[in-house]
Amino acid sequence: MNFRSKTIETIVIDRINFSLRKYLKKKPYLNAPDLCQNKRSQTSRGQEAKTPRGLKNASPSFHLPPNKRSSKRHKTNKHKLDTEIFELCMEDVWTCIDPEKMSDYAYFDSLWFNIYTNENDKSNVLRWIKAKKIFTRRYVFVPIVGWGHWSVLVLCNFGETKYLGTEKGPRMLLLDSLKTTKPTRLRAAINRFVVDILKNEEREELEQFINEVELEIPEVPQQSGDDCGIYVLYFIYCFLVIEEMGEDLSKLDALFDPEELKNLEDIRNDIHAYREKRDAKIAE
Repeated sequence: MNFRSKTIETIVIDRINFSLRKYLKKKPYLNAPDLCQNKRSQTSRGQEAKTPRGLKNASPSFHLPPNKRSSKRHKTNKHKLDTEIFELCMEDVWTCIDPEKMSDYAYFDSLWFNIYTNENDKSNVLRWIKAKKIFTRRYVFVPIVGWGHWSVLVLCNFGETKYLGTEKGPRMLLLDSLKTTKPTRLRAAINRFVVDILKNEEREELEQFINEVELEIPEVPQQSGDDCGIYVLYFIYCFLVIEEMGEDLSKLDALFDPEELKNLEDIRNDIHAYREKRDAKIAE
């Protein structure tokens, strides 16, 4: 099948089937991410902002808009980062982890969040997530793609429940390189997502999570073009390789370091290389 002719429904079905096959074989669904890049963007530093509501305000719905795509729009968007290339890049990024710290991290497939929002598929996604053992990890990365835009949810220290309500305890960060897309619109869906994970894991601290863990949307470097997916990969990469950031979430300013921002170009080059290989294979 020509990849570029796939609909989002076909891609979702393929991803579900692939995941089921992997888990039936009792193998990890994904093993690694990648290192990719983009040009420096003009950014400004700011204080971390907390959303005013906790998990108790989760509401029922988050759905992708209908897949209305004309041939003209398809041609215009063909160079945007898609989930297949994103996953290849993630595998590369994951190789940057210090082998001794590999067990501290996990990430979800880039379609899991969207698949979860379909009531018929929710139980499958929660089962896949349970296999990730997120309560034994320091950081878990949840890529989110919707409305043609990428962002990433970072679940931090979810196993440190004895520190609930403090900076050392469980936290949720939504990193978004384009604040004009109003990332707060994801709050209700993310809260519901996390509550369902806690329920599925039968965590005794559920009520504490609901009352004390709020979604935070900190200031991060902002994109200047259609590079949201590249920035998501960059944010994840920084968490994996910048030691001070990995140890202390108050060090998120490291994302603005000019030397680190140079990695965006490397990520962009990797994405371009993957696209060229895919296009060459399609053309065969």
